[in-house]
Parts: sequence; C-alpha cells; structure tokens
Amino acid sequence: MKASRKLLLLIFWPVVLLSLFAVIVAYWSLSSIKTQSYLTYQKQVQDLHVVQQAADFSQEIGGLHRRVAEAIVQAKLGQLSEVQLYRLHTQIVDGMDALSGQVQALVESELLLEVNHGSVLLLQQEFQSYRRFIIQATDIIAIDPSVAQNYLQQAQESFIQFSMYIQRITYLLAERTEVRSAEEFDVHQRWLYGLILAGIVGLIAVLLLVLLFSSWISRKMAYIADALSQMARSDNCQTILLPNIEQMHAKDSGEFGRMAGALLSFRDAVERRKQAEAEAFELAFYDSLTHLPNRRLLIERLTHALALNHRTKQISALLCFDLDNFKSINDAQGHRAGDQVLVELAERLLEWAQNQNHIARIGGDEFVVVLDALGSDQEQAASKAEQAAEQLRAYLNQPYFIKGERYFSTPSMGIVLFTGKNETIEDLLKQSETAMYNAKSNGRNRISFYDPMMQQVLVERAAMEVALREAIEQSQFELFYQPQVDQAQLVVGAEALIRWHHPERGQVSPGDFIPLAEETGQIKQLGAWVLETACQQLKVWQKNHATAHLTLSVNVSAQQFKEVSFVQQVKQLIDQTQIRPQNLKIELTESTVLESVNEAVEKMRQLRGIGVKFSLDDFGTGYSSLQYLKRLPLDQIKIDQSFVKDINEDVDDAVIVQTIIAMSHALGIEVIAEGVETQAQKHLLERQGCRFYQGYLFGKPCPIKDFHISS
Repeated sequence: MKASRKLLLLIFWPVVLLSLFAVIVAYWSLSSIKTQSYLTYQKQVQDLHVVQQAADFSQEIGGLHRRVAEAIVQAKLGQLSEVQLYRLHTQIVDGMDALSGQVQALVESELLLEVNHGSVLLLQQEFQSYRRFIIQATDIIAIDPSVAQNYLQQAQESFIQFSMYIQRITYLLAERTEVRSAEEFDVHQRWLYGLILAGIVGLIAVLLLVLLFSSWISRKMAYIADALSQMARSDNCQTILLPNIEQMHAKDSGEFGRMAGALLSFRDAVERRKQAEAEAFELAFYDSLTHLPNRRLLIERLTHALALNHRTKQISALLCFDLDNFKSINDAQGHRAGDQVLVELAERLLEWAQNQNHIARIGGDEFVVVLDALGSDQEQAASKAEQAAEQLRAYLNQPYFIKGERYFSTPSMGIVLFTGKNETIEDLLKQSETAMYNAKSNGRNRISFYDPMMQQVLVERAAMEVALREAIEQSQFELFYQPQVDQAQLVVGAEALIRWHHPERGQVSPGDFIPLAEETGQIKQLGAWVLETACQQLKVWQKNHATAHLTLSVNVSAQQFKEVSFVQQVKQLIDQTQIRPQNLKIELTESTVLESVNEAVEKMRQLRGIGVKFSLDDFGTGYSSLQYLKRLPLDQIKIDQSFVKDINEDVDDAVIVQTIIAMSHALGIEVIAEGVETQAQKHLLERQGCRFYQGYLFGKPCPIKDFHISS
C-alpha cells in the first residue's frame, strides 16, 4: 500500500504542475487577445466613420445643388416671390457653411492625411469655388434669373470637379480602410503567433520535464509489466530471463527496487511450481523412455474417440502391435540396446503419424495406434485401416542401427474397428491384443483383424484383386451379347456385357469384380478390351448383309471416359477395324456425365461428329434433370429395369416411365427399356410410346456363337 501511494504521488505532482502552467498561459493569452482586438475595433470604427462622412457630404451637396437649379427654373416662370427667393438664399448660405465645416473635418481627419493630402486640398479649393458661384446665383436670382443661370453653370463645373474629388477620396478612403484593416490583422496575427510560440516554448519545456520524469516511471513500469507478461505466457519449465528486473533490483533502493525483488522471488516460485507440474504430468501421462503417451493418456483419448464416433457415426480402428523376437535383442545386446530400438521405433511412429493419429506405448515393446475418421462403411473402414497398417508395417520393417550394426525386428499387428456404440476401452484393448497374438501365431510380421468375418472379407478381396490382375493378363474374359429389339421384335442391335470365367471359381458375377476393378483402377484395362472386342465384332457383322445393320452398345466407365485420350482411342479403333461409326453406341451413366458436364459434352460432340452414337444408361435412378439432359448430345435414353419390373402393378413406376418417354420424344431422343421380361410389360411400354426393348423376353446375354437374329 505504501509503495502504491508513493507511485501515485510521483505521478500526481507533474500532472498538477502541467495543469497549472496551462491555466496561466491560457488566461494571459485570452486577456491579451481581448485587448488587442478592442484596439483594432476602435480604429476600424473611426475609419468607417470618416468614409460615412464623405458619403453624407456628397449626398447633401448634391441635394443643395438640385434645389438651386429648381429655384432658377421656377423664378424664370414667375412662380417664386422675392420672399421665397430670399429664404432660399439664406438656406443655401447656411447649408454651405455647414458643408464647409464638414469639408474642414474631412481635411483634418487622420485617415485622409494618410491617404492623399493633395487631393484633400484640391477638394477644399473646388468646394470654395463652388460655394462662391452658388451663393452668387441665389443672390441675383431675384433680379435676373438668366445671370443666376450662368453662375449656376459655373458652379456646375466646380461641382463636377468637386464630385470627382469626392469619389476619388471616397475610393482612397475605402482602400486605405482595407489596407489598415489588413495591417492591423497582420500585426495582431504576428503578435498572436509570438504569444502562441512563447506559450508553446514554455509548454514544451514543462512537457520535456514531465516526459523525462514520466518516461523514467514508464520504463520502470514497463519492465514490471513485461516481466509479469513473460511469466504469464511461459508454459515451459526453463528459466525465465528478467535482466531489466534484475538490474532494477541491483541499482534502485526505493520502491521500484523492492518491487523488482518481489518479482524475482515470484519468478522463482513460478518456475519451481511449473517444473513440479511438468514432471508430474510427464510421469502421469507419458512414457519415460520414449516420451510417447502412456496407457493412462491413451485411455483418455480413446474415451473422447468413442464419444465422437458415437455422435458422428464414424468408424475408427485400434491398432496394437509389438516387435517380433524383441527379447533376442535384449538378450544378445543388453537392455540398453533394446531401449535404443524402442526410442528409434517411437521416432518412426511420430514421423509416420504426423499428428494425424494417436499413438502410445502401453508396456514393454507393445504400442498402440488409433486411426480416426475411416468413414461410415464397415468394409471401406477396414480397407483403409489395413492400408495404413501395411504402410506402418513396411516403415517399421526397415533396419535398426545399434552400435553401428543393423538389426531387423518385424511387427505383428492386430486391428479392431469400433464405432463408439456398446464398446468399452478395455474390450477394445483386449480384442486388439487377441488379434495381434493371432498375427503372431500365423507366422509373425502380419496384420490380423479381430472380426473373423471382416478378416475373411479382406482376405477374399485381396485374393480377388490378385485373381483379377491375372485374369486380365491371361484373357479370362469374354463378351456376352443381349439382343435389343423393336416393336416387331426384330433384332436391331445388342448390348455387349463382360463375363469372367475363372478356372477355379467358375463364373464370377460382374457385381463382384466390376466394383473392385473400379476401385483398383483396373477398369481402364477392362474397358479398353471390351471396346476393342466390340469393334472387332461389329467388323464381323458388317461383312454379313443380314447383320450389317446391327448396332452394338458398349458400357464405358467414368474412369475410362475421363481419360484425356479417350476420344483418340475410339477414333483409332474405328480406323483400325474400318467399321461404320453409326453402328457403335457408347453407354454412359448419369453420374459419369455429371462429374464434368462441359468436358463430357465436348467429348461426346467430337465422337458424334464422326457418327458414334450415345445412350444414357440407367436413366431415372440419378439426377434425371432436364437442365443437363437438354445439353447432352444423346441418341438414346435407356429406362432402368427397376421401373420396368413393376410397371403393371405400381402406378408410380408407370407414371415415371410415361414421363421419361414423353420427355425424350420432346427432345428428339430415342427410348429403349431394359429388363423387359413379360408381354404385359412390353404392351404397356408400347402403348406409352416406347419403340425399343431389351430383356429376357427377347433373349438373355449369351456368347456370340449363341447370338441369333430372329426374322
């Protein structure tokens, strides 16, 4: 409290001194400005009075002159008596005497003497001459008005000269008044500037003193504030450097010195507390050897992951592994060498994870990795987890260097998926360990899933992928052809459908290997083979008059269609096989086209330019929007079999089919319905305007040797 009061007093007195000086300077400045303004005002009033006198004089003498002129005219007409003329003479004489006094006052004015003394004397002379003639004219007007008229004319000449001098003097008076005002303003301004400058100099002097004193206090306070801020921001346990506070403590013996000492003591206490907290946190949540999170921190993070997955419906994976034959390294090289391997393994884990996955050491050579956000599909999540585990396994299979020598130690990994629903952390840890031991029992350096069914799915998928690659290399595929007919049930074309004859598995369903081929990218090779085989078949049909008119529809996947060279590939096949492009029909799905409408339209237009036709497959199951449909250069729309199946029983399906047909006809696009299996379906489609059909009613997909054209 005492220190605070002293600091307040140190700040209070400079503020009081500055305020008092400001009040004195302001009062003196205002008083001086008031006096100077009053003097200037008085001079301006005097000058304006002189100008007003000159104007009044000119007006009065003009009035007297008009009265004399009017009296002479009236005297000539006999309208004035001698008494009236005598009174006029008296009035004119009195008026001239009064004007003489005004002229004398003007002559003696300070302003006229400053302006033009010579013009004032001429004014006085011309006025006296005018006065003499005008008095003579009024004196003789009663005897002889004609003579009075002559005197008036002579007075008129003096009047004109006199008026010119009056105007000149009035102009000079006004000009001089303006000049004097400007001079007075300049004097006042210079005086005011001097006054302000003196005040500023004094104020600056006081401010400098105050600033010097304030800067000294501010610097001390800034040192204190910086020290407090640094201690508040410091999260580590390293020494907090406060050189300014230490210097203040050494040199200042007053209140600032005591405050610096208190801060240094507080700094030491903060460091000791943070050091203790960091050590306690490290011991509680991190492994002392690898500095990875331990089981306790892993459980906290898993708790959060379970809750998050439960809310977001996401799937995560818990990967548990240890090193195969790690005991042999400890036995042969000692525990220190084993510790070096664990430290290097932890570094690899951190580098691989890149803060995207949670990792922990839960004991010995056993580690855990949590793989988050693997999606909501169980099979896809398992696939992603397996890929991540394979990457980690390959990374950990690299040699470890101990004392300059290379050692190999492979991991065995167990994986369990979790969604956060009806699962506990202990169960997950046990299940992942069980899967890990299963990997060890199956030969080590392996990955094993806890879920046997999922494990089987992944094994089968991997086997299918290998088999698919071999099937492409060994040409195990064949094209089947399903006829497409018109209203008269005459075959007008066919759709080419790929089939896989595995030497051991037998016939493999396209629903099993087509999605896998798309996922692995092998669909491009399959698609190229299908397109080439279809063109070869068209070439054969083209040579036979009975089949030369047939069209052949080929399904093209999105990956194949998006290839930059797709258009060129089709053109080359057409050139090589010498087929009629009009007989080749490429079937695309809505999703394939909509991924990039502009690009799709451009490719379709290029191929249509040489005669190739396009059909939109599975129409009605996707967006089915006129917005894009009217932009696509289509020749045909294929109604999906899901609408045809129940067309006779489901009113909604019938309405959808009718709408598709009407819309297609309005756009000038041909319609074909697939999945037609009964005559009732065909008749209803025919009544609604559909002219082409495909389905079991007309023929199942079959090899080319079994494909026949009915007459």
